[in-house]
Amino acid sequence: MFNVIALILALAGAVEESSAPRTVSELGNGVWQIRFGTPEAFTPNVFRECEPRWEALDRLPKDALIPFDLNGITGDIRASRTVVSIPCDEPDSHIYGFGLDPGAFDQKGLRKWLSVCASVVGKTGASHGPVPFYVSTRGYGIYVDTARVPFVHVARLARKDAPAREPSADQAALSTSEKELYAACKAQGTRQVVFDIPGNTSGIDVYVFAGPTVREAVQRFNLFAGGGCMPPLWGLGLKYRTHSNAMEEEVLRLAKSFREMKIPCDMFGLEPGWQTHAYSCSLAWSGERFPHHQAMVDQLWGMNFRVNLWEHAYIHPTSPLFAPLKDHSGEYLVWEGLVVDFPDPAASKLFADYHENELINKGISAFKADECDRQFIDDTTPFNYPYFTKFPSGIDGDQMTQLYGYLYQRSILSAFKKKGLRTWGDVRATTALAAPLPFNLYSDAYEFDQYLRQLVNASFCGLLWSPEVREAGTREETLNRIGMSSLAPQMCLNIWFMPHPIWEQYNRAKNEKHDLLPKEEQQAMAGRIRDIANLRMSLLPYLYACFFRYREEGLPPVRALVLEFPNDPGVYFIDDQYMYGDALMAAPFLRAAHERSVYFPADCAWIDFRTNKKYPGGTKQTVQGDPGDVPLFVKENSLLPVATPVERVARDTIFDLTVCVYGDTPAPMALIEDDGETYNYERGQFNRVILAWEKGKIMVTREGNFPETRYRINAWKKIQGE
Repeated sequence: MFNVIALILALAGAVEESSAPRTVSELGNGVWQIRFGTPEAFTPNVFRECEPRWEALDRLPKDALIPFDLNGITGDIRASRTVVSIPCDEPDSHIYGFGLDPGAFDQKGLRKWLSVCASVVGKTGASHGPVPFYVSTRGYGIYVDTARVPFVHVARLARKDAPAREPSADQAALSTSEKELYAACKAQGTRQVVFDIPGNTSGIDVYVFAGPTVREAVQRFNLFAGGGCMPPLWGLGLKYRTHSNAMEEEVLRLAKSFREMKIPCDMFGLEPGWQTHAYSCSLAWSGERFPHHQAMVDQLWGMNFRVNLWEHAYIHPTSPLFAPLKDHSGEYLVWEGLVVDFPDPAASKLFADYHENELINKGISAFKADECDRQFIDDTTPFNYPYFTKFPSGIDGDQMTQLYGYLYQRSILSAFKKKGLRTWGDVRATTALAAPLPFNLYSDAYEFDQYLRQLVNASFCGLLWSPEVREAGTREETLNRIGMSSLAPQMCLNIWFMPHPIWEQYNRAKNEKHDLLPKEEQQAMAGRIRDIANLRMSLLPYLYACFFRYREEGLPPVRALVLEFPNDPGVYFIDDQYMYGDALMAAPFLRAAHERSVYFPADCAWIDFRTNKKYPGGTKQTVQGDPGDVPLFVKENSLLPVATPVERVARDTIFDLTVCVYGDTPAPMALIEDDGETYNYERGQFNRVILAWEKGKIMVTREGNFPETRYRINAWKKIQGE
């Protein structure tokens, strides 16, 4: 694979720049658009789900400066490619972004290939969520609005007429090692970030987002996208996906076992076997495996489980959608199924209406939109329809590949919006401006550190990445994976190839052979999963408030430390710790470890969530714990509401809270009360429950017009820190 990658990347060599007709517009506070020529008809901005939240953007700092002249951004539209160059004469800066990217964190000096891809392809940026957006620690962000597959040279090219840069002290001596000779990051000359976009394009838009730090630049980008999504309250609980060939009696038996063992769970996901045909999809219930599927769905609702159905958007000839979509699809089949032409409004509506009438109206609350990504070039899996595929809408095949998952989400979401209901789904691929879409990117194809890196990288680009838990080599790694999943946007156990629940046997091979753990070990494993899920449920009101802030302020609920502490150089390379909202920092154990080194950002002191041990900021410490117990630290001078765990979230659930007070001058925080299910909050039907503590004086203020009470505050607890 390495040689193939090298060959592809070699196509993205150095380019000369000229210029195209351009216009510069200040769109809002700290947001500029630079237009070269006439933009194409199919870009993420054309298909945006929401208009920018200009009023929210106005609340961010005014008059933030861009550290270069906007006129220095150039665009060159050529016969076979478009080239965009952005000044980057920043020897000491760090650059983050470009989507999920399982292979790299600090992107400076790298060459990116921003292709939708289901495989790990080194540090190229190929991922389930490639996004042509980056931020610099100099305090700005750049977004290039394209659905093509760009190569990006990240501060590694310099024009021949650019002024030379004085060599640094470590470069003055003669370099002779291979590493030194080929260190592109240290090459001389004035650097640029260059987007090399293949295809005969008519023009392109470049957007610039001011800081003053990377934090505000990311907020502006997310608010420009329309603000972050607001999940239903029930979506933040545990999702358990059954094995692929489960039948309805097995599903019901497993659902009952969750309630009997008091393991919190809010959603059951059914994998491909629910359909009569899955590759491609019939989108019709299997009468053999689910002869009484409606009664089963009704029973699951009666136990307060929501139902999520796996599918993909390649439509089998036996599907009721095949004939209506035949004239609204691409010219090539995938697994004998039609590729839906989602840019065609008629195709998207046919797809959405079917979901509404046949599935949502009958009790389905969410969908898992699978296989909308692309396998790498050396994989012959037949869902790689070619880039030259023609579609009735006129979109090119490469643009469709980049946009397919994004447009797929929008179609399904439109069916829920029509009914006024929120959803919380899964998707295998997406692109830029996806922040308003209530879907979590997922996969099982990664090593532990890659899962974690994607969780952190997602926070730069308006994406939600939620590691699935499927299997692991040992009990310890299984629990550590479950622990990390519990502190992601979504907690999901996806046991699609195991006929028995994960607590009965976590080893896949043994599970498939029905070689189960002894009963006492099963009970112990179930107890640990219950403990981890209970932690998630205890933080659910806090997490819900974080998502509301994502919507209103563009600040992601899970975020890289550099977004929280942009002035602390100690966090610039940390890709295995992250903030979980404003108050909590998570530092997951990797693989089967139960010990690790943790850096404590210098801005404040930190208190261990479980032991109350206090750690000074600006230090690195070794911490230990039990597998599954992610090291979790509270930022000093924070209020943290902790709920008594519930087994599921119902429409009338009231959470009993203890407000933990860390430090002597904690900042106030606001919880959000609403119905948790509809879009009424967009019409102002919600409360802000403002918690404050000042010198021992407790203050709780409710502001809003939601008539019900979602939170009952039973106690306040001052945490000293030991």
